[in-house]
Order: sequence, then structure tokens, then C-alpha cells
Amino acid sequence: MTCRYRLPLLRTVLLACMGVLATSPAPAAELSQGLSVMQPEPPRSMDPADQVATDTSSILNAMYEGLVRADADGTIHPLLATSWTHDEQATTWDFTLRRNVRFHDGHTMTAQDVVHSFGRLLDKDAPLAGSSRFMAVVDTVTTTDEDMTVRFHLHRPYPDFLLLLSFSQASVTSPHAGASLSRHADGTGPFRFGEWKSSEYVTQSRNPDYWGAQPDIASVRWIWSAEPSVMDMSLHTGDSDIVSDLPALYAQQMQGDPRFIIHDDANGPLYWIAINMDRRAGSDLRIRQALNYATDRQALVHALLRDRGQPARSPLQPSSPYFVSYAPDPQYDPERARALLAEAGLPTGLSFSLAVQEMDEPIAEALQDMWKKSGITLHISRLEGGVYAAEAFASPAQKEALRLDGVLASWSSGFIADMQLRPLFYSGSAAPAGANLGFFHDPDVDALINAGAVETSGDRRRAIYARVQQLIMHDAPAVLLYTRDTLVGMRADISGLVVRPDGALDITHVTRNRQSHS
Repeated sequence: MTCRYRLPLLRTVLLACMGVLATSPAPAAELSQGLSVMQPEPPRSMDPADQVATDTSSILNAMYEGLVRADADGTIHPLLATSWTHDEQATTWDFTLRRNVRFHDGHTMTAQDVVHSFGRLLDKDAPLAGSSRFMAVVDTVTTTDEDMTVRFHLHRPYPDFLLLLSFSQASVTSPHAGASLSRHADGTGPFRFGEWKSSEYVTQSRNPDYWGAQPDIASVRWIWSAEPSVMDMSLHTGDSDIVSDLPALYAQQMQGDPRFIIHDDANGPLYWIAINMDRRAGSDLRIRQALNYATDRQALVHALLRDRGQPARSPLQPSSPYFVSYAPDPQYDPERARALLAEAGLPTGLSFSLAVQEMDEPIAEALQDMWKKSGITLHISRLEGGVYAAEAFASPAQKEALRLDGVLASWSSGFIADMQLRPLFYSGSAAPAGANLGFFHDPDVDALINAGAVETSGDRRRAIYARVQQLIMHDAPAVLLYTRDTLVGMRADISGLVVRPDGALDITHVTRNRQSHS
């Protein structure tokens, strides 16, 4: 849920996960120069536009490219576009495309292909999982009189437009892929799709026709497990060279071990519980505030993250340039929570049902024990990915039928405040259309989110986003838990890994010191 797109928030359960795509195995010589990467969850699709999961984006980043790319600090660089200009209002943008770029299917990339790729994102009749964030910004994408120039018309100025184009959902896909794209990647990147074996692995091989410098790594094998002990063992045994989202406990144990390198990126996802505003728990501000006062965020960070994160103080991450802390003081107060519940007509306490994905169950279990002190009984519904996605994005009527009071999820937008606030707290993003999973609706918040997205003055923009954060913290439509550092464990002979602003991995420049590899 672009967000740190690992968020187990996907509106579409992709049938691709059930299929097996067979191709010829890589030669043994290539496998000897291969790279193995483990992540917590399998990919959701091979179509970059139809997914918003960070781990999926990591896999796709090696095979697809966008018009621009962003460094870890958000600096923009040319990629499939070599240059760009915009008009005085910054609502019309022209991108000059790189020549002699070929898709993996052999076709040469043209301006019409780029238009086709974005046309899929903007198709209101067949919206893809990544469509909403682009539909809100981009009006049309066309070619100009120049064969290799693409023109974007925006609905209004959008200061973060180039950063938005660096998201994996904006990757350029081959128009010749057709319906097979969900299961068979077809991009322009330095690695080609090999095989996706359901529940086991995805393989990629070096693209010999790549327009840029050839990768040092000949092949990549992506595997996954949500079990922390399996992730730890995989790195120790050498079955994996890189483990993404390494549990904090094991990262702590590996610290100082010369066999490993721990990459700690503080620009990690925000974890939160979306409170269903249409249920009893969400309909009363006092109950929503009680849930927040019942939550010891510092204890969660210490116990679950080994202090590799920060208690949530805002709906934005601390790494955002617009972050302002509006947390109550003290933030944890079980007696205050009990008093608020009593004021709301619940003197004997509250029963609260929560949907969580399997990998996040430890968070829910910690909350279950914690909330007891405030008279809140937490009922945990532990769901595998596909079922979780269906329930998380269920409509108000469906959630009522499920008697679902809340959803535990995670999200990260990199450096774009609009892509954090709009998906989660804008009324137009209410599920199933978006990631506003609790159906929060506040006209003042909507108006401020819209104003902040287009404001070009830095000072006015900061003031707008400060007010948005203040209103959301006061209304308490969610229990904001913490931001978690993204921890990546690597064997010591690996270098060149980049963690992008959205939290996804970029392995295209990874190199291996073969003398030290064992």
C-alpha cells in the first residue's frame, strides 16, 4: 500500500501466483556468478503497474526501467528519458527518449510504446493496482511531432512529479506482451525474466542486448520466506547473498560479524491500524483515542524492532521533509484509555477484531497483551496474503459482514507526502478503491491534501502539511504504531546494493568480490 510498497495491501489477488512459467535453465557458468536474494513474501505480479508491494517492486526493478530513476536520497537521474522540459506552469512536460533501447522481446522502444504503457495506468475502465496515484496527477500522455518525445499533461502542477515517475509502477512495459505480462515480465532492464515457479522462486538472467553497462552479476534467483529463522539461516548457509527485511533480532546478532554487512535504512514503512469508522470502535472519537492511549509504542519498538525504528508521532515518517510530531504527551496512558472507554459507554471494556497478515502476527500478539491493561480485548484474524488483501480492501458492507473493526498494515511513500496521506486518509481513497482501509472522511483533510499536492511554495506547503497532520492526529482514525528501519543483511563480499526511496531493492549495480566469496 509507493509506498513502502511491501504493504500487504493489494486489491487484486493475482492468479499468476498459481502458475509456473518454464524456460531453459541458466548455464552453469552463469549460475556460478549468480546472486540469490531472499525476501519475506512472493511477488504479486510481473506487471509493474498492477502491484504496490515493495518486495514485488524489488524483483521487477531489475527487469524494468522508467523514464527517470531516483537515488536513495531522492535525487533524480535520466534513465529511459535523456532530458526533459516543462512549461511555466509545470503542467506540460516533454521527455526526450533514449534511442536504440530494446524490450526483452526484441522490439525497439518508441514514444508510442511509452504512451501505451502509461495509457494502461490511466485507463479508468480497467484500473490497475498502481493506477490511482497516477490518475490523480496525470491527465493525458501523448507523442509530439518528434518521434522520440513524450508529452505529459498534468491536471495541475505537481511538484513531486519526477519522483512519482521514478516509482516502479511507472516502468515502461512492452505493448507486445499483452495479457501475459502479469506472469512474464517484458521490459528494457539489465536483467531478463527467466522463470517464476509458484511458491518457490523467480529467476532472471543478464540481458545481453541491454542499452547500458552490463551488470556484473550474470543471474539472479529470488526466493522468499516469512519465517525469521529461515531468513537468518539462509544468509548463514550461503543459500542467500542478500536478505531483505531481515528481522531486527538477527541483524543485531550479525552486527560486528565480519562475514556479513547490515544495511540499516531509516526511511522505512509506517505500521498502523486502520480503524473501521463504520463500526462501534470507529464511530466515537473517545474510543479511537482510547485505542491510541492503550498503545505503548516505545515498548513495541524496543521489543519487536530491537530499537531499529521509531514510535509513530505522525501519519508521516520522520524522514519526510514535512514531518511534524503531534503526538499527545504522555502517548501511553492505560488509565486514560479506560476512562475514555467509560465516557463512551463502555465501562466494562471493548472487544476489537483485527485482520493481520501472517508475517505481522507478532505485532498483533504484542498489542493483545498490551491492550488488556486498558480493558480492550483484541481478537486476531491471522490471514495468508491473498485472503488478507481481500479483507483489507473490502467495502464497508463487506467489513461489516466480517465484523472487522480494524486492519493492521504498513505503508511508505518515500519522500512524497501526498503519496502517504492521500492513499491512507483521503476520502476518495476509501477501500476498495484505495488504501483508506477504515473509510475515514474529513472534508477539511481532503481539501488540505489537495492543496498540499499542488503547492509550489515550500513554506506554504510545510504549513499545509503541518495542519493535515494535526487534524489526523486529533481525529485519530488510526492507531499509528511505529516506523520500522529497513534492514538488509548481506554477505561481506557483496557491494553496490541500493535501497530506493520507496524501500525497494535495486540490485542492478551489485558486484561480488569473488576472491572472498565462499
